[in-house]
Order: sequence, then C-alpha cells, then structure tokens
Amino acid sequence: EMTKELQKRTNRAETFSTDLAHEIRNPLASLKGASELLDKTGNPSDKNKLMKIINHDVERIERLITDYSQMLKDEASLSREKMHKVNLMKIILNVVEDFKQDLENQNKNIEIKTHFSNSNENNYFIIGIENRLEQVIANLLDNAISFSGNNQKVEIDLTETSSNFVMTIKDQGPGFTEASPQKIFKRFYSNRPEKFGQHSGLGLNIVKSIVEMHGGEVRAFNRTDNQSGAEIEVNLPKKI
Repeated sequence: EMTKELQKRTNRAETFSTDLAHEIRNPLASLKGASELLDKTGNPSDKNKLMKIINHDVERIERLITDYSQMLKDEASLSREKMHKVNLMKIILNVVEDFKQDLENQNKNIEIKTHFSNSNENNYFIIGIENRLEQVIANLLDNAISFSGNNQKVEIDLTETSSNFVMTIKDQGPGFTEASPQKIFKRFYSNRPEKFGQHSGLGLNIVKSIVEMHGGEVRAFNRTDNQSGAEIEVNLPKKI
C-alpha cells in the first residue's frame, strides 16, 4: 500500500511539473518580448507600458510556481474552504485588459470584445478562487487567439440562467474537425492545423479541472451563429 501511494504521488508530481512548464511558457515569452523592446524604445510612455507588462508577467510566473508547489504539498488547498466571494465580471475584464496590451505589444491586429447581459458588476459574484478563474479565462483566450489571424475577433459573452453564469468564448478560426469536440479537454490532446497554435494540449485540460473544482462544467462546439470558428462554454454556479 505504501509503495502504491508513493507511486501515485510521484505520478502526480510529474503531471503537475509538466503542467507548470506549459503554463509558464506563455508569460515567459511575453516577458522576453517586452524586455527586448525595452532596450529599443526611447519613448517614456512606451517604456512604462512595457514595464507594466514585465511586472505582470513576473507576478504571473511567480503565482503559478507558488500555486503549483502548494498543489503538490497539499491538494486540500484547492478545497471549498479556500474559496471566497469573487466578482466574475471584474476578473474577465482584468484578464482581457492584459491580453489587449500583450496583443498591442506584439503588433497583432486581433480584437477582443466583451459583452455582459447585465451592466451592473455587482450581479456577477460567485464563490471561487480568483487566480484559478483568471487561469481559466487566460487559457481560453490564449487558445482562441492562437487560432485567430489578423483582423479577426475573439468574443467573450457573460450571461446568466437562474442558477449559473454562462461564459462563452468565440473565435473566428477554423473550428473543430472532431466529431466530438469534448476530446479537446483530454490531457495532451492536440489536433490542430499545422499553422495554428503552438500548444502541447494541456491548457484546456487544466481549464476543465479548475471549472469542475468550482462545481461547473465546460463544453466545446463549432459556432452556432452561422460563422466559422470555435465556441467554448463555461457554466459556473452563482454565489449561494
């Protein structure tokens, strides 16, 4: 029994280490790009923007390392007791703002649009872990952008039912070729056109784990509004 338990812990540690390497790659690339541009620009305003990006990416990497280390030490750290009342609308807007700045820094002409069915931010509270929800939105945005070309648009809609908030991320990429798009949430699953994305297939599996930890569910479709592209739907229970 001790040998089996040790093997389980070893496998879990290896899995988390692989996930961590994947998650760090994106902010590290952004950090590298911003630091290279910092040497080339003489405009104080541009330098301030680049410094904000660098600081944000460093904080994101530090947060990832801390969180994953904690997961290895104690999976109970992600239990219900660690969750708090958080504002889903604010979380979305903060992550979107960071991505808009990154796209501008990289000279990518991809528009991110947000739409909320209720303009009152006080109506969007849930019980959750803020940095994990940030991770969900960042992973889904990063995935949508990786399939998007110049002059295309990524949309985030937040609506509600009687019991759930429904967040939908839509892109204008090629969509899914799978008969069952739910396969994309399997660990290491990666069935992408050659020129789209550079991901190993871990990000969406992490999304699924975090959403389910919050008592929600995530689903994938080809867009249902007569446009090409993919649509990811995240259902999260409202604050009780």
